[in-house]
Amino acid sequence: MGSLSQLYLPGAVSLWCALAFAVTTLWGYSLVLRGDETARPFARRSYGLFALATVLTSAILFLALWRRDFRIEYVFQHSGLDLAGHFQIAAFWAGQKGSFLIWLLWGALLGVLLWRTTGRDLEAPVMGVYTLTQLGLLFILVRENPFVMLAETPIDGKGLNPLLQDDWMVIHPPVMFIGYSLTAIPFSFAVASLWRRNYRDWAARAFPWALAGFLILGAAILMGGYWAYKTLGWGGYWGWDPVENASLIPWLLLVVLIHGFYMERTRKRYRRANYILSVLSYLAVLYGTFLTRSGVLADFSVHSFVDLGISRWLVALMVFFIVLPTWLIATRLGQVPTQTNEDSLLTRGFFLVFSTITVLASAVVIAVGTSAPLLTGFMENPGQVGPEFYNQVNQPIALLTAFLLSVVPYLTWRERPPREILKRLIVPSLVGVAACLFSLYLGAYGKLHILLIFLATVALVTNFEKTMARARVGGVTAAGGYLAHVGVGIILIGFLASSAYDRQVKVTLAQNQPQTLDNGTTLTFTRTMPRTATERERLEIKVERPNGSEYYAYPKMFINDRTRQLMVNPHIRKLWNMDLYISPIEYDPGRPAGAPERLQLAQGQQLEVGDLRVQFLGFDLSAGGNAMAQMASDQPITVGATLEVVHQGQTTALTPRYTFDQRGAAEAPPLSLPGGGALRVGGINATDGAVILEVIGAAGMAVTAEPPRLALDLTEKPLIQLVWFGLYVILFGGVLAMVRRFRQARLSEQLADGAA
Repeated sequence: MGSLSQLYLPGAVSLWCALAFAVTTLWGYSLVLRGDETARPFARRSYGLFALATVLTSAILFLALWRRDFRIEYVFQHSGLDLAGHFQIAAFWAGQKGSFLIWLLWGALLGVLLWRTTGRDLEAPVMGVYTLTQLGLLFILVRENPFVMLAETPIDGKGLNPLLQDDWMVIHPPVMFIGYSLTAIPFSFAVASLWRRNYRDWAARAFPWALAGFLILGAAILMGGYWAYKTLGWGGYWGWDPVENASLIPWLLLVVLIHGFYMERTRKRYRRANYILSVLSYLAVLYGTFLTRSGVLADFSVHSFVDLGISRWLVALMVFFIVLPTWLIATRLGQVPTQTNEDSLLTRGFFLVFSTITVLASAVVIAVGTSAPLLTGFMENPGQVGPEFYNQVNQPIALLTAFLLSVVPYLTWRERPPREILKRLIVPSLVGVAACLFSLYLGAYGKLHILLIFLATVALVTNFEKTMARARVGGVTAAGGYLAHVGVGIILIGFLASSAYDRQVKVTLAQNQPQTLDNGTTLTFTRTMPRTATERERLEIKVERPNGSEYYAYPKMFINDRTRQLMVNPHIRKLWNMDLYISPIEYDPGRPAGAPERLQLAQGQQLEVGDLRVQFLGFDLSAGGNAMAQMASDQPITVGATLEVVHQGQTTALTPRYTFDQRGAAEAPPLSLPGGGALRVGGINATDGAVILEVIGAAGMAVTAEPPRLALDLTEKPLIQLVWFGLYVILFGGVLAMVRRFRQARLSEQLADGAA
């Protein structure tokens, strides 16, 4: 935190006010807990003022970004004069400080809803714990104040990371932080329940919040995956990067938690486990934040933030929120009443418990893999695990999940005869067999793949049947859980088809020269298209499909004006059964007839050009005088390149000179080559210690023009639509379930108020 003169006071003061009001909120609720009911309005007003101060702080930063107020360091670091308006909004959460502030903003606003819906009996303890979670973020923001000002005001900012200049990145991060904020609510209910030794009702009231977290975090994961797929150009939607895993792990834990809440609601079981799961969901968010924002993974993840000096704060935050619930769980969990597990094998209860253990195992495995750089940190060469690790360990988990989902809809809380269950599974199994035969016809292979197709199809059919049955009896909202399971069946097929059966081919196209691939597709690179007011530089490719249809693809390839990074955006053609994914790799502008050929040679390296073999022996710093003295006296510097040129077995020594000055002017007289033609120094690559040569008219050199060439990846992603559609179905099922649980929670509260 800088001194007062270094801070933009409107923002800094509002942030300090938020901190002060959060503290007074805690004090107010502590008085309520000690029996002073007159303090409840004070605590509520304090929380309202905390939320208002947080909104004001966010609004001030937003206005500073919108006005391009480059006096503020954060604005300078993440925005620029040429940034479009909606990307100027995205600059809010482009850096660490802004992302913590948007997290705090959503948390503060959700707290207002929480206080209004928690119920009078649970309000004080739950809001007390919840405010503590907000205080953790506030301390970090006060420590790393986003309103630090620069000593001098630049005329322009550094601009936004070019990878973030995408429409999806305008909405993906804020949605993600809503999901993160929601995980703090079941955590607060659980800790408050243990603290007050009030083990009733908390789960029913936390249930819809857990569903909301599952829904919002899932939507954010969907957006992030689609952004990676359509923007980064590597052809995938999930790379098992630590930043991706940091959101997936709490989402999987929320999946387990909502099933635990369901078990508690219907069978009065899982009550103790739900405390632990509620705590783990929130701790997973804190741990993921530590991994990706402390700099510990800076060498292992392209998305990880560098350390801003907040590692100790993040560790302290984690330790506090680990120690507090751990002590409560250790001392009071045994007092929580629960039902003895009397479920036999073929019951819904047994399968639900087994399902949650399966998903929990997946979360643990991913957490261990993500932590590999930390776990191996004591070794000489710390390492990380690759996508193969995650794919291999999650494959049996996917099979087991599909099997459990296939059978659960036909199970009841009491054991049914196996023959009856098998009888009901006959039709879904026949559909599964038909799906397998069709897959084999399309080219599917491998026992595990066929087994996964069968189980996923059966799960889809059985849960769809159950969805329709529940909707008929209890209304649409009663079918949310089973509808989400239908989505799981769909998405498993999509994962398998789009990842195991994608077909990728690399091809280099000469301009206007059609090239037919093995799959019958003909590609023709027709032209480059310059930048316009609305579009970056594009490449036009004519695509002719084997069925006679044709279209033009326009992938983008350009140099970012500020960072000089080469940027690539693929072109995605959506067909009914696949995506055709075209991503540029390299563009060679070609060479007109008679143009010189450029060679770059490191010391000792040799290359052939025409009938010549040219070897670079090193730089001669005395070729035009003393180059070091010329540099010291700010005179033009002359450097020679010592070469050996071999032509028809004869070796000739050449030392072409290169003279340049501090203003960038350069002069390089050509030297004649044996056998004809000329050579000169075209530049020096000081980083690699290499010389750049330009050769023209050498013996054996082609004198014809070389057309522009474009190297690209063409990937067929079969059934990838099922990945997006399956997740939509899962989330829609989550919405229905959340609506139902909110209604039930409100009804419970009304009944409790009536009883009181």
